[in-house]
Amino acid sequence: MFFNFSIYFIALRYLKPSKEQGMVSIISLFSFLGIMLGVGTLIIVMSVMNGFRIELLDKIIGLNGHLSIYTSQKSDVLNNFEKKVTENPQVRTIRKVVDGQALIISNNLSTGILLKGINEKEFTKFKQLKKNFTLSENLRFSENHIVLGEKLFNRINLNIGDKIKLIIPKSSNTPFGNIPKTKTLYIGGYFNTGMFTYDNNLAFLDFDMAKKLFLSNKNKIYFEVELNDIDKVDVFKKEIFESKSINIQIYDWRFSNETFFNAIKTERNVMFLILTLIILVAAFNIISSLIMLVKNKQIDIAILRTMGASNKTIAKIFFLNGAIIGILGTFFGSLFGIIFAKNINKLKEWLEGFTNTELFSAEIYFLSNLPAKVEFVEVFYVIVTSLIICFLASFYPAWRASKMNPIDLIRKE
Repeated sequence: MFFNFSIYFIALRYLKPSKEQGMVSIISLFSFLGIMLGVGTLIIVMSVMNGFRIELLDKIIGLNGHLSIYTSQKSDVLNNFEKKVTENPQVRTIRKVVDGQALIISNNLSTGILLKGINEKEFTKFKQLKKNFTLSENLRFSENHIVLGEKLFNRINLNIGDKIKLIIPKSSNTPFGNIPKTKTLYIGGYFNTGMFTYDNNLAFLDFDMAKKLFLSNKNKIYFEVELNDIDKVDVFKKEIFESKSINIQIYDWRFSNETFFNAIKTERNVMFLILTLIILVAAFNIISSLIMLVKNKQIDIAILRTMGASNKTIAKIFFLNGAIIGILGTFFGSLFGIIFAKNINKLKEWLEGFTNTELFSAEIYFLSNLPAKVEFVEVFYVIVTSLIICFLASFYPAWRASKMNPIDLIRKE
């Protein structure tokens, strides 16, 4: 009768490299490395995809709010609505905004920008709300000053306090006909969000000045609302509509970014399926190595059977061979993937220094660093998927070994 210890001892003994079975050992080693790299790569890619989604969600939605709410433009209605929304416990912050496009001209250089008008208190609050939001020193945010994104500030090559000219598409009636509005402002400072698109194209202006420049029948004041929990957007919208407020129009973050984030989600799922094929390929190596091992151990199988080992015992021995390779490959692959993902920016900086190249350009990827967020629920799914594939790959050779007739094996020898 064979005890579990005997089964494990024989299975581990068969895994030990030997001169007679060198090819089997090499294939087993490649199976282990294939599973380890497959699991590690899958965890790294999924972590980077999660990091991209979180960082982009934080940056894109963080400056624009989770919801944009339009209501009556009467000042008393706007003030009462703002007060009511502020009292809602779900609301993290609310800001009154008016925005528009403009052409900025300085030193014979002109470029189009998006201008957002908010009050100074709400602007400086970005520093508390967003972890990567930074402001220049000696910031001035008054009626005659404009605050630029850092990339834009560097591009126009001016200093804080210098003059710039804005040209607004909105026309003004003059004795000479309709001409665009122009306004001379001073640079009050710059901000950095860590996202290239905003830092290169966005500027902030005092709310009262922005009203003078942009307010019209088509371009109205609206509220940007940020909630404590972004998943409660639908609940908050329902409460607003049930409050019987007049002429309410609400657009949440999904309205303008739905396609973008759905694309990221789809890409993440597709990458999971594609990279799972790496583990599948490694599993075929397990099948190959076990088939060769069974072929080489035919006489051992015959001796074990004549000593009283059951079909189940033989199957367990060879199944454990493949299972051990799968478990060890999955364990070390998970460890490798988590450590790599946690230190991915340090590795990126080292590679950039070693190769003297920029591997992660902000102009292309919209972010100034390479984000990675390890979700341990996803790591668990990767581990389970890998183990299932490895166990299934080990089953067939083990089953074949258990069905061998010891008499026929002895006759062949």
